[in-house]
Amino acid sequence: MSNHETTERLVLCFDRDSTVSVNPHPDERAVPIGYIQWWAHVEEIPVFATGNQHLRVEAEIPGISEAERAWEEYVTGEEYQYSNSQFEDYIKPRRRDGLRLIQDLYEETFPDQKFRFIVVDDSDVSDLEDEGPWTHYFPWDFVEAVESGEFALEEPPSDAYRNDGVPFNSTDQPDFEYDQKRELRQIQKRVRTPVSSEI
Repeated sequence: MSNHETTERLVLCFDRDSTVSVNPHPDERAVPIGYIQWWAHVEEIPVFATGNQHLRVEAEIPGISEAERAWEEYVTGEEYQYSNSQFEDYIKPRRRDGLRLIQDLYEETFPDQKFRFIVVDDSDVSDLEDEGPWTHYFPWDFVEAVESGEFALEEPPSDAYRNDGVPFNSTDQPDFEYDQKRELRQIQKRVRTPVSSEI
């Protein structure tokens, strides 16, 4: 499945606007939405919508609200505390705060695993790389890395997505079943199964 051997588990985070093909950048290449759908639903890699939350519906993937709910219900029993003091002035957490939530959720839930968090966003959030195991790609660089084989995952088959950005779920007969809550069930299952009992 991977072009590069790694012991790290990948978690993918995608912005939407000027990043994904449903609302592409006017001058640069965008990530085909089919990439996101393929990795999330066929390869079963954790994929989150961390920018405009319309991507949750378009790609049938979890977003910030699902991560907040998982944190509260499965990890601590308490609301996630965002470090950004301005959060109360906004409808949703600021960009980096939502990404930190995803990192905290996985590192708390799976303390015995190593993760590499990939964020694809037209805004530069590469400063997160100083805080932990983050790698930031601009969407045009990400597409190039995938196509050239430099990214850790193989490019989805050419017939697995539409270059015009029309989501799979706009067709009457999608190629695979959508399961937006699969990743959250994995977190729930892990929290309810002590690490020692897996040996």
